Amino acid sequence: MKAVIKIGGSVAINGMGIDSHYFSRFLPVLKAVEKGNNVSLCIGGGRIVRNYFASARSLGMAEREMELVGIDMIRAHVRFLAFLTGKAPVFSREEIKSRNMVIGGLEPGKSTDHSAALLASMIKADVLVKMTNVAGIYDKDPAKHEGAKMIKSMTFSQLKSYAKSGTPGNYGILDAAAIGIIAREKITTVIMDGRAPENLGKALELQTGTVVRETLQGK
Repeated sequence: MKAVIKIGGSVAINGMGIDSHYFSRFLPVLKAVEKGNNVSLCIGGGRIVRNYFASARSLGMAEREMELVGIDMIRAHVRFLAFLTGKAPVFSREEIKSRNMVIGGLEPGKSTDHSAALLASMIKADVLVKMTNVAGIYDKDPAKHEGAKMIKSMTFSQLKSYAKSGTPGNYGILDAAAIGIIAREKITTVIMDGRAPENLGKALELQTGTVVRETLQGK
């Protein structure tokens, strides 16, 4: 299986940078799922980048300038994770190969979710997994609505209704550009609770979180 795993900054990057405790839990799981599988990674920006954005906005910095700063910060995350996993760091589309990579933000105006979806498209991945700080996609924002229900399965067409424009550090569960690639290329995608990295194997088997694919599960 060829897989792209997006590690959300919301679960792996704190206000100081890389969360070593999180990666001490994630790395053994990654090693296990890599047996017999071709796995590439994408890493997000997390709280430390959002903190930079908040300060930059308060000082009147332009959005594009902020995003370039954010990309440089995420490149440090990419380099760190590449050294940690023995994978090749990728900083541009031109560097994308067929396997065993780590990427982050590639260009202004696009989220790291977009980078992960682009990578999955270019290498023709069998599955894209996003590890985030919620259990999956909900019918309502679970942070605002106590009765929000998680959707276990949806089609690419249904996923499009969740596309929304965003700002750096605030693109929602998946940004519109990433959703566009996933839907157009029909990339089987799993949104899972990245706070429980031990469930990554289940995600690759489409047995946890919200599964997005051509037809609903069981149909």
